[in-house]
Formats: sequence, structure tokens, C-alpha cells
Amino acid sequence: MNRPLTSLLCLFATTLTAADWNQWRGPGRNGVSHDTTPIAETFPADGLRKVWASDFIPSNEYGGHASPVISGERVFLSVVWHERVPSETREIDTEVMQTLNFRGTSPELEKKLEETRLNLPRLRGEKFDEWIVQWRKDNLTEKEDINIGSWVASRFKAGKNAIGLQWLKKMSDRQGKPFESATAFNQWLDAEGFPPDVKEKMIAAVPNTVKIAQDVILCLDLNTGKQVWKFSKPGKPSGRQSSSTCAVVDGRVYAACSTELLCVDETDGKLLWTAPLPIKGPAASPLVVGDRVFMAAGHACAFSTKDGKLLWEQKQAKGSIASPTWWQPEKSKAVVVINGNNALHGVNPENGDLLWTVEGGSQSTPVAEGDWLVIYSGTEGVGLRAYQMQADGPPKAAWSRFWVTRRYTGSPIIHEGSVYLTCGEKHQCVDLATGAEKWVVNEINSTITSPLLVDGKLLVYENNGTHVRMIKASPSAYEQLGRAKTDAMGCSSPAIARGRFLVRQKDKLVCFDLRPQQ
Repeated sequence: MNRPLTSLLCLFATTLTAADWNQWRGPGRNGVSHDTTPIAETFPADGLRKVWASDFIPSNEYGGHASPVISGERVFLSVVWHERVPSETREIDTEVMQTLNFRGTSPELEKKLEETRLNLPRLRGEKFDEWIVQWRKDNLTEKEDINIGSWVASRFKAGKNAIGLQWLKKMSDRQGKPFESATAFNQWLDAEGFPPDVKEKMIAAVPNTVKIAQDVILCLDLNTGKQVWKFSKPGKPSGRQSSSTCAVVDGRVYAACSTELLCVDETDGKLLWTAPLPIKGPAASPLVVGDRVFMAAGHACAFSTKDGKLLWEQKQAKGSIASPTWWQPEKSKAVVVINGNNALHGVNPENGDLLWTVEGGSQSTPVAEGDWLVIYSGTEGVGLRAYQMQADGPPKAAWSRFWVTRRYTGSPIIHEGSVYLTCGEKHQCVDLATGAEKWVVNEINSTITSPLLVDGKLLVYENNGTHVRMIKASPSAYEQLGRAKTDAMGCSSPAIARGRFLVRQKDKLVCFDLRPQQ
């Protein structure tokens, strides 16, 4: 029998006092560490002190972008671990389309691009570059130019040597439908009318191997990086979209992998149960509250922590990238918040009923405090927005700060009445109650990852994770305390516990010691 909602609230509250970083965005699901271990006031001049580096762990198309978590003296990471094996099968996947440099556009823009590419003016050098810049201004919206402007320029510079978009689109539409053999692939290319030179390029781009995958949960020693245990079972290839961060709660590890939600024992990795997921390879991370695991896996759903039984599904709350958030307002009952594909949804955690839907939607995880909920969304006019719960009806939009940028992904932090957001190519602090700007710094290459707050300091990736910046968490002024190299993967987020700072690099986990030097 499921526990009542009041019991769920008590159990969730107990996790907020932990010094660990046991789930996506930390113990409170808000990017804030409760660890009292002090970290240094600045970074060492000769770089961060590396404690250890793990053995090989794949990423991107071969292992996703999941972030590490910490429980006690152990580090955990869930990975859909891909490998390639020789095969007669030929398959077009996202990795192939990246190799071919394909970007999807509207049919109207696609037609205009191709007509222009095949009839370029006779210009060279700076004159040609200036012409491209002007074409982008005349033909692309601000958002289109941010997203595909450099790609458009690369196609114009390739001229007639670029593969036609109509052929690239045919390849892209064939994703997920493997050919039985190289002969079958060749026959399809001929039947679709691929020109001989283009056909040759397509054959070269599609490998003579296929991906196989294992659903893996790793447990490492926090002090040494050595493997304590490794759970592995056959999975399904799902590429980099499988980027879910596991959660460690009450002695169990919950991980959303390729096709299943897994639960293993924290001590030894023994499998306790599995449950099928509605879609393959969600990027959203599990939220564990009381006796339930909440997921955004194509749509909102809840599972029993006891045996993985599906308790409910809410198919109107669609989403699979932004992770669920637990919101306990002062004026109403608790809500599971799903920042979906095109809207923000509030779902009853007991039965899955859809309580409300408001403006929002993106890849960013919302953050809640009291009656306030803050989201970051690419929806026109929304951007960084604060909602305030009402006694009756849906939450009310209190304020918004919208700007056009490449990605709307990083998650905000609420701290002492201020909201900090460090993505969208700017760092900013605004007042939670009013939305008034405290400070903003533009043109900073922070775009995807979510920051964390520890010991009164914000730790933020920049330049796609190559560096971490330390900022004083104060609304009075923007104060950079340090900047150091990490070589991290910008699509993952760091974890911290006991002064140990964990980052995921493209082929391993690395631990740095941020405590003051003696």
C-alpha cells in the first residue's frame, strides 16, 4: 500500500540535510550543497589539485552525458555503455548524420539555402565573407542565425561540393531503420536516385559495424577512484540521448538506462528490480520521494520503490529531457513539476492527475522554494521566469526575463532571496520577489551545464566545460573568485561532497580537491 502524501513529504525533507550529492542537482534538487566543508577562496595558481582519475568511461554517442553523484564515501554513475561490433547490417544513426554535418530546417529555408548555394556570386576572401554575413542578416531570423548561422556559412563556403540537403534529409529520415546488408543499403541508395558521387560519400559514412549496448551502473571509491562494483546487463543502443543521472536514496541506486528503470543495492550492486520505460533512452533523471520514483520518460510517470510497479502515467505531461521537480508550496499540496516539450505541467504525485499547465517548456530543470518556482525556457516571452503558487488555480507568472540565445538548458539556483542563472551566454542575478536585476555579465561562454552552490560560492562550467569559474554568491556585485581548467564535458554537471569536486571528462571521471591548502 502506498504511503500517504504527508509521509512522502517527511521522507523528502530528510534528504535535504545530507552533505552528499546523491542525485541530479544535489540533495534538494536545487543545485545547492549542504556540505559544511569549506572550499578555498580562490583556485591555486598552478591549477586544481587532482586527487584521482578513473578508468575509461565512454561518453557522447557511446556513453551519454550523465553526471556523477556521491553518497557516503562512494561515487555513482549510470551509463548506457556502447561498443561497435562487425556486422553485415548497415545502419544510419545520429553519429552518421553528425559526420555528414546535417542540420534540419524548414522546407522553405531549405529551398532558399540550396538555390543560393548553387548560384553563389563570384567573390573571394573578405568580400565573400561579408556577403555571407549580409545574406544571414537578410534571410535568417535572430534565432535561426544563432542556431544554424555558422552551418549555413560552411555550406556556402563548400559551394557545389557540399552534399545536397535533399540527399542528407533522405538519409536522416532513414534513421532507426537498419538495412540487412551492404547490398540492401546500395539498392536503397539506387532506388532513391542518389547520384554516383553522393552515393559514394554515403557508403563511406555508414560503418560496417553496429552498436551494441550494456546498461551499466558504476560505483567508485570517493577517495581513490577505484571501482567498488559494476552492475551491467544487456541494453539497447540509444546514443547520447541516454544521459540520465542516477539517484541514491535509502541504500538503493535508481537509474534510468536504455529501456528500463533499474534499482540496485547501494552496497554491492545487486539487482533488486527492473521496470520498462515508456521510451528508449530518456535524458531526464529519476526523482525519488518516499516510496515513489518519478520520471519524465516521454511523459510523466511514477514507479514503486519497492518493486518497480508502475503506479501511474500522465501522458499529457510530455517530456524526456528536463528532470522532474518536487514542489511543496506553502499554500497548497505538493506537486511534481514537469518542464515538458512545450509547456510546464503540475502533476498530482499521488495519482498522476494533471493539476495545471502553464507557459514553459525546455531542457532545464525547474527549481522550487516555498511558494516560488523558477524555470528557464526558450518559449517566446518566458525565458527566466518565476511562478508563484496561488491558493486556488494554477501558479501565476510573477516576472520574466527573455532573450534569444542558442540553448535554454542550464538550471537556475535560488539562494537567500536571489535567483542565479549562469547559462544562455550570460551570468545574472535577479531578485526572486520582483525579478529586478542585481547584476548581469554578458558574452560568457556558459551555455548548457547547470551550476552548483557550495560554501557561498557558485561553481560554473564555461567554454563547454574546459574551465570552471568560481563566483561569489552575492547579489551586491559580480565577483569572480577563480577560474581553472577542468577539461570537463560541458553537457554534464559537476558534483561536490566533502570538498571533493567531481567532473566527467569525455573518457573518465576526475576528482579535484577544492579544500584550502594547509
